[in-house]
Amino acid sequence: QMILTVFLSNNEQILTEVPITPETTCRDVVEFCKEPGEGSCHLAEVWRGNERPIPFDHMMYDHLQKWGPRREEVKFFLRHEESPAESNEQ
Repeated sequence: QMILTVFLSNNEQILTEVPITPETTCRDVVEFCKEPGEGSCHLAEVWRGNERPIPFDHMMYDHLQKWGPRREEVKFFLRHEESPAESNEQ
């Protein structure tokens, strides 16, 4: 099992640790992190100043494996707004 650290605010002071298995999707991570009853949220990854939203159906275990040793450089943030990617697709 893997642990994914997700920052819940921009200042990186509030975080949660999410257990990741090969079956965990991005949506699972978002549901785990957000407040009960909170509206649309999405997971974003930030690497070297570039931020991109992660699709809800993304398998997080595979995603983290792909980063390999660079995974230490990537930060994941819960954004308290609808994902730009998801809203474009509708």
